[in-house]
Amino acid sequence: MRATSEVQSDPGGSPEKKPSSLERIQRLETLERERLEEKDRKEVRRQEVIAGAKPTGGRHDLVDRIERVTKYPMGLVGIAWLVIAVIILTSNVNGSASTFLVGTLFALWAILLVEYLVRLVVTPDRRGYLKRRWVEPVTVVVPPFQGWHLMGIERTCLLLHEAVLRVESILKHHSLFRVLIAATGTLIAGAWLVLLFEEKAKGSNIHSFPEALWWAVVTVTTVGYGDRFPVSGGGRTVAVILMLVGIGLIGVLTATVASVFIKEHTDASKEEFRKGHADLGQQLSAISGRLGDLERRLGATAADLDAVDTAAGSETAASGPGAPDPGDATS
Repeated sequence: MRATSEVQSDPGGSPEKKPSSLERIQRLETLERERLEEKDRKEVRRQEVIAGAKPTGGRHDLVDRIERVTKYPMGLVGIAWLVIAVIILTSNVNGSASTFLVGTLFALWAILLVEYLVRLVVTPDRRGYLKRRWVEPVTVVVPPFQGWHLMGIERTCLLLHEAVLRVESILKHHSLFRVLIAATGTLIAGAWLVLLFEEKAKGSNIHSFPEALWWAVVTVTTVGYGDRFPVSGGGRTVAVILMLVGIGLIGVLTATVASVFIKEHTDASKEEFRKGHADLGQQLSAISGRLGDLERRLGATAADLDAVDTAAGSETAASGPGAPDPGDATS
C-alpha cells in the first residue's frame, strides 16, 4: 500500500505531504478552471459593451411599447415598398401610373422615417439609444430591412457584430488577410500587364481594364470561359505566369479556410478533454484521501484509530449530512 503512494508522515507530527503527481494535476485543474472563468467574464463584458445597459422605466418603456405596436405594420410597409420598387424597375409603366407608384414609394418611406423619428424624440437617452441600435438607420434608408425589427434590432446589432468578429478571426488565421491582398495584387498586376500587350494587338479582344480584369479572374480561378484571351506573345507569357501563380494562390486560400474549421473542431475536442481532465483530478484527489486514511489505519494503534474516526466524523458533520465519510470504505 505504501509503495503505491508518496504520502509520508513526519515523526514530529507535521502535516503529511500530498503526492507530487496529484499536486501537479490539481495545479493544472486550478489553472484551467481560472482560464474558463476568465473567458466567461470576458464574454459577458464584451456583450455588455456591445449591447449596452438597456434602461427601463418612464419614457424608455413608452419607446418599447411604440416599437412593439408598430414593428409588424412597419414590416408590411417595408415589403410593400420592395414590391412597388420592383414593379417600377422591371415594368414599362408610364404616365400617371408611374407617377402614382413613385409617389406611393416616397409616402411609404416617409411613414418609416416618421415612425423612427418619433421613437428617437420620445426616448430620453438618444445617444445610448443610437449606440445600442446603430444598425436601425439602415432599415429606414433601405425599407426591406424592416424585417430586422421582427427579430429585434438590438439582437440584430449583436449578431452583426459577432459576424464581424468572426470574419476578423478568420482573416487573421494563418495570415489569410495577407494572402487575399497578395491574390488581389496579382490579379490587378496581371490585368494591367496583359492590357499593355493586348490593347493594340491585332485580333485582340481585350481592349479595356475591366475586360482585362475579368480575364485575369477567370484565368486565376482556372475557370477558363474563353470569351477573352490574349493573342500576343507578351500577353500569353503573362497568362502562363498568372496560371501558375493562380494555382498556388487558390490552393493556399482553400487550405487556409479549411484549417479554420478544423481548428474549431480541434478546440472543441480540447475543451472536452480539459473538462474530463478536471473531473479526473477531483476523483484522484478523493482517492488520495481514502488511501491516506487507509495508510493511517494500517499502522495505527487503537487510540490512533479512535482519533481518526473522531476527525472523520467532524469533517462529515462540517461538510453536511449528504457528504460521504472517507472512513466508510474501510470500516
